[in-house]
Amino acid sequence: MNIKMSVMKKEKYEGYIDTSGDFSNANLKRAEFFLKHKILFRNIITGILIAWCIFSILFSLFFIGKYFIFDYERDRLNSLQMVNVGVSKTVIQRNQPQQIDVGQGNVFQSSKDKYDFGVEISNPNEAWIASVNYHVVYSGGQTENKNEIFLPGEKRYLVEFGISSSGENRPTGLELKIDNVSWNRVDAHDFPNPIDYISQRKNFSLENINFEAFGGNDTFIGKLLSFDLTNNTLFGYKEARFIIVLRNYGNVVGFMPLYISDFSALATQNIRFSLFNNNLSVDEVEVQPVLNVFDDNIYMSL
Repeated sequence: MNIKMSVMKKEKYEGYIDTSGDFSNANLKRAEFFLKHKILFRNIITGILIAWCIFSILFSLFFIGKYFIFDYERDRLNSLQMVNVGVSKTVIQRNQPQQIDVGQGNVFQSSKDKYDFGVEISNPNEAWIASVNYHVVYSGGQTENKNEIFLPGEKRYLVEFGISSSGENRPTGLELKIDNVSWNRVDAHDFPNPIDYISQRKNFSLENINFEAFGGNDTFIGKLLSFDLTNNTLFGYKEARFIIVLRNYGNVVGFMPLYISDFSALATQNIRFSLFNNNLSVDEVEVQPVLNVFDDNIYMSL
């Protein structure tokens, strides 16, 4: 009895034909190669990571040991030397703010038994804001403590209005007492040129100044001062505060406070003051803004 056995030949993937176009013969070869060498690839990557970790640890230990053996003592000596030497006095003086300049006081009667006391103060620093805490002393009393801001480069009068004094004599011994001056440096990154920044926001002008007596029947009751005040800036102010300085032949003869609400950009306001002092003569009027232009809360919304 003859038995015939047929042996099936092992098919090779070279004969594989991709009818779908999604998995080519070349892809099949690469997949086979990866599967045969998968363990080898894993061992190679693991070895590289282990070697990198060992190298990093040895590198760190080497430099840590080097610092504590050789460099630590040198750093300690350098630190002590810096503390002992310090910063030069010239550098400190160049960067610290100069003290404010305080001028002579002026006293003027504003109404019956009321007097105004003004002192011109100057902040000579171009990058420092001075916050002045003060009070005024005089014969028979003193005012409450107040605070006033003086911007970089600002020079204006600090005025205490309405100091009481009974009788016909003006208060004596008037003196400005500065309790404390604190300084705040303007950030150079936000305001590289503080003086220009201030001048662009504190630009006001006076026009049509008129000073005349008023009354009737050849009897003058007082004086009327009027002028037009223009905001020449591109910024509106919710509450603009001013000190009005009155002069006659160059000499200061009086002060007046002025407040203007909602003072729009490029707007003009007609201002009128009634002064019940027939002896007062004025030939020059100066307006001094009292505005902290670095405070965003003072500006009107656009």
